[in-house]
Amino acid sequence: MTRAQPLPGEKLVMKLKPHPLAFWHLYAISGLLILFGYLIERMYAYIAGFKLRLPLPFVQQYNIANILVLWALLVGAAIIIGFAYLRATSLLVFSAIAFTGTVMTEYLKMPLDTHYWLLTICGLVGFVLTEFYRRGHNYYVTNHRIVMEKSFLSYDSRQFAYSKIEDLAVVQGVLGRVLNYGTVIPVTGSGFGLGEDSASLGIGGAVGVGGKRILPVGGGLSFSASGGRAVLMPRGRTYHTLYGIPRPREVQQTIVMIMMQGQVPEKPTVGPYL
Repeated sequence: MTRAQPLPGEKLVMKLKPHPLAFWHLYAISGLLILFGYLIERMYAYIAGFKLRLPLPFVQQYNIANILVLWALLVGAAIIIGFAYLRATSLLVFSAIAFTGTVMTEYLKMPLDTHYWLLTICGLVGFVLTEFYRRGHNYYVTNHRIVMEKSFLSYDSRQFAYSKIEDLAVVQGVLGRVLNYGTVIPVTGSGFGLGEDSASLGIGGAVGVGGKRILPVGGGLSFSASGGRAVLMPRGRTYHTLYGIPRPREVQQTIVMIMMQGQVPEKPTVGPYL
């Protein structure tokens, strides 16, 4: 069934995988790289007649405008994505792509068209890796526990015994509600399955006086005030939850039935996206 050994008398009730659009944001980032490839080609053609003279000896002067455009486009997009998802991964990946493009044209003396092909190929590779990443997630609901596994480059696994689960949260976005997929999050008494959403506000100010004629030394007054609050929300990593699965409410009800009554449906439900 899984890499975890089955328990005595354990029966598989459901086997699930994330919906094909559960990782739509990763597909969107891959598509963004392909779009950037097209934009880079058009922008390079537009600035071909410009000549910039900047004190950057490691870059050929006739390429400097193109290199700046490449870095500004990728790093700017990565910062926006990082703020949206609170992760630095996009900044590292996009910076690595920009650095690779710079090395290819400035040190390996490849033509500037290399940047277009580099971005396009990275976008296509991103689509393939995202699909392998999605398929690497496997979720198993048995009559004794819930097992969540992720096998992509590394291996991660989490198991929840029904006796430890105190709540089951279902989270669906707009697209998830339309296509009937979402995330089922088991919450334990120890707080596993919960994350913190926090907001804070700070106000500060300072007033200073001093001068050679009035006061021999300077003086000052400062004040500050701050406040904030935090709310615990159901959340977890994709391999610590039943992430983006089809028919999440049905899955939730089946798990609740097993937990409350010890009943297992006569016809086990197996997810269609295997």
